[in-house]
Amino acid sequence: MRIYKTSKKERGVYKYTTTERTEKGLYVEKTITLKPGENGVTELDIKMLHSMDDSEVYYNLKNARPERTKEEKAEIEVWKQKFISDFAARYGYKPNKYIIEDAVNDAFPRNYNLSLDFDADGDIDPDKRLIASISDKESDEMFEWSERMEEVLSLLTDKQRLVINLMFVEGYTQSEIADLMNISSAAVKKHLDKAKEIIKNNF
Repeated sequence: MRIYKTSKKERGVYKYTTTERTEKGLYVEKTITLKPGENGVTELDIKMLHSMDDSEVYYNLKNARPERTKEEKAEIEVWKQKFISDFAARYGYKPNKYIIEDAVNDAFPRNYNLSLDFDADGDIDPDKRLIASISDKESDEMFEWSERMEEVLSLLTDKQRLVINLMFVEGYTQSEIADLMNISSAAVKKHLDKAKEIIKNNF
């Protein structure tokens, strides 16, 4: 199961492992490296493969989040009642379920070591910066980054998502994207504008 994103410095190529049978009947692993300009592989192909892997990593980590034990759930229920009481005494009203959920997650973090928000280099996921630059939201409002990001980007078409990634994550210009995708600059702008509209309306 893939649980790490490929390091930025290794994204110029795409590597995958396959199993081959030797003449002696033994099975050995072999790493295949795809490079732009070789065997019909383009730079765009490499970026799309890494983008697919990134999505796989996200869902693998999300689904690997462990369930809480009965004892932990009971402890949380006791803690929640005190939190609600303290919150009401301080602010004059009871917290909604989202405030309570955030407080519980802060007070009782789940025991898994891999963050959905960081890549293999230890940097904040570039998809966070992507949504920030498009949605014009303040950083302190972005408390549901990873899950919200995937949900919103899943609404885009493949070409819209690719244009967004190439421009806001990879840093290509509109004309460079047009060359990479072999379409006109106007077509790139059309995909970009539609993607921005969808993101702003749904984030």
